[in-house]
Amino acid sequence: MNDGMMTYHWNTIYIVLSVVIAISTSFFALELARRLRLNDATWASLSLGGVLGYGIWAMHFIGMIAMQLPTNVAYRLPLTALSGVLAIGFLVAASVFMFRGTATPLRILGSGVIAGTGICLMHYLGMAALEINAVSSYRPVPFAISVLIAVGAATVAFFLFSRVMTTAFSFGMRLAVQIGAALTMGFAIAGMHYTGMAAVQFKPSVTNIGNQVSGTDPQNLVYLIVGVTLVVFVATYIFILADQLSSKSAGAATD
Repeated sequence: MNDGMMTYHWNTIYIVLSVVIAISTSFFALELARRLRLNDATWASLSLGGVLGYGIWAMHFIGMIAMQLPTNVAYRLPLTALSGVLAIGFLVAASVFMFRGTATPLRILGSGVIAGTGICLMHYLGMAALEINAVSSYRPVPFAISVLIAVGAATVAFFLFSRVMTTAFSFGMRLAVQIGAALTMGFAIAGMHYTGMAAVQFKPSVTNIGNQVSGTDPQNLVYLIVGVTLVVFVATYIFILADQLSSKSAGAATD
């Protein structure tokens, strides 16, 4: 840290939780989209982008709260909500662009750029929602690396997504590729986030020496995000289980 900059430490539990959310959401979103694509490609794209976009947003804020600063911290709700809307919007756009035609290299790259841009906008807008008695600045090299990670890893993840969605794998191979895709997207999100966090520096404000901030308590955000994430996971799992049981019943009926 530079002289005069705030020092901070990391909450390991929140870091692990954020990565688990990113990977789990990626896996559930891909499995949901894979099943929906058998009947409706549009709904498959919307579900993939919607669930994945929410998971990125949830991971981001748990990851932000993992950074423990030596001062009171709160969040501006309008910007916080807008960052979530952007994440979902861009991931839906990336998914629709990916699956509205043949998954060519150019289309895969375009989807990765759209998704990576959305991840970056969500992250840095979310950082702007941070209410703290300090002035933030960004170091250019980690900032640039965070953007490259977001776009590059998202492109690789969408390539793997396309293989899961369009290739007739055996069950074991499909599951392996799907897990690999979820891990790639999960670590892409986490890698971009924590590289972006490494880019930021906080200098105590000289115009506001008090320690009071206005906004939403981050601990309340943790409870809200974890609660909503569990609801998303359970709802997605119930749909997947119901679809699986329905497919088995249909197969038995044709025997």
